[in-house]
Amino acid sequence: MRLLHQHPEGFDPSTPWAQESESIRQDSRLFRQIVAQRRSPHTGREHAFYRLQGPDWVNVVAFTRSGELLVVEQFRHGIDEPTLEIPGGGCDPGESPAEAALRELREETGYTSGHWVALGSCTPNPATQNNRCHTFLALECEAEGTLELDPAEELQVWAASWSEWQARMRRGEIHHALVLSAFQLLSLWAGWPELLRTLESPIEQQGQD
Repeated sequence: MRLLHQHPEGFDPSTPWAQESESIRQDSRLFRQIVAQRRSPHTGREHAFYRLQGPDWVNVVAFTRSGELLVVEQFRHGIDEPTLEIPGGGCDPGESPAEAALRELREETGYTSGHWVALGSCTPNPATQNNRCHTFLALECEAEGTLELDPAEELQVWAASWSEWQARMRRGEIHHALVLSAFQLLSLWAGWPELLRTLESPIEQQGQD
């Protein structure tokens, strides 16, 4: 990369700000809101920053043995609209991201997989949040049981062909940022070209006719 601008002079993004004080504004089941007073190492000025501390999350891109993508549809109260998403959720205390991914897939879809790939992780909003979202690929998923949802969870489970899901993403019908990031990570996976050829095979196309 080529540096175009720098402010202030001598700015080094890897130099941490000095922590002057910190206070908890609100502590909920999902997030702890913290107000941190920090001093710039470059200007010496102090500023207040609002931070959200929470558990890591997981996303699961899950394909069945027949090559269909497992999709969940929920009503989301942040935007007061339904969304089409992939299975996912928060890591429980003491639970690894891989364990959480397996659990969320089973609870939200009733499917399990014996073939998992860790695709990577992203920071949902590094400006305010401290957590990461880990994305996993689950292949050859098979139905194992019924859904195991939390009391407030209500959803539908769909099976979509890759061509349909891709078309929905292009039309903007899939707008959950973390879901879109999961498919970006999938596209960067070394095994994606081979998997894509399988998903776009004539066998899949015949099943849609």
